[in-house]
Amino acid sequence: MMDRRGFLATAAALPASVASVLPFRPARPPVAPRAGSAERFGLSLSQWSYHRSIFGDSRADYDRYLHLLATDPDAVLQGDMDPRDIVVRARELDLDTVDLVNVLFYGHGADGPWLAEFGRRARAERVGFGILMIDEAGSIGASDAAERAAAIARHRLWLDCAVTLGCTAIRVNAYGDGTYLAQLRQCAESLAVLGDLGAEAGLDVLVENHGHPSSNGAWLAMLMEATAHPRVGVLADFDNFFMGGWNHDPQRRYDSVQGMLDLAPYTRAVSAKSYDFRADGRETRVDFHQAMQIVLDAGFDGLASAEYEGEHLSEADGTRATVALLRTVRQDLRTH
Repeated sequence: MMDRRGFLATAAALPASVASVLPFRPARPPVAPRAGSAERFGLSLSQWSYHRSIFGDSRADYDRYLHLLATDPDAVLQGDMDPRDIVVRARELDLDTVDLVNVLFYGHGADGPWLAEFGRRARAERVGFGILMIDEAGSIGASDAAERAAAIARHRLWLDCAVTLGCTAIRVNAYGDGTYLAQLRQCAESLAVLGDLGAEAGLDVLVENHGHPSSNGAWLAMLMEATAHPRVGVLADFDNFFMGGWNHDPQRRYDSVQGMLDLAPYTRAVSAKSYDFRADGRETRVDFHQAMQIVLDAGFDGLASAEYEGEHLSEADGTRATVALLRTVRQDLRTH
């Protein structure tokens, strides 16, 4: 069994061995939150809000989708929207920041010309990039140390992509195996390495409550305490407090209000997840006012990312309703 020192050495060596794919860029200073001085928090747009427009029906057969993602990633882009047009959608909503999802352009993480064109389109729309969410890059909490080190290597390539695009943070998943305690220790070791890489690049490394142990608010809070790295924090999703996998029926839920209270002290960005809306514009599952008040009370002053996940409205209409609700919440909480 590899000890901590051996694991850290292996993890440090593996990224260097693949760095020639896309050379790692020099360090840069941390980027301040984009929230304006007159507002308590800023707004951004999650690229995932348009995942159906980008993927089309490619995720209907999920096993085939994963196979294509690994072997021919552009083949999953079966929708009528170019992933890079998310910056146009943001400008239409009068938003100047987009949060990206790597699987929506999985084949282009090290594609210099493609990324340069993405940046050109963003500048033309006067839009910047916030978080790059990293999926399908291995388990940073795996019980096997070599597997964890390989996952860090794969994350480093996307971290460099985030630097290329001018992002302020990456989002990682705290996935692994073993007991909750074992996964906590294993994830903390990996996050320490990723935090150091983030510090070199001027990026925060955020963990989202995103299934498995991470959707247990107390567990994720303890992971932050165990990691204790200045560059490591939380991307708090309003609704991702379901535990275990995605296919439990019924879902195993962790109380969402308690979860937001657990995560608020470590929260550096918010995923404002929405599904459907009442006649007054409020979300049917999540009390946006309450969720934002919890993080604001803990000192939050970052960005709330509009992420429409519903099926009753079009992606454009659902996203527009989510942004409108966030603006209402921001106005209502401005004087509180």
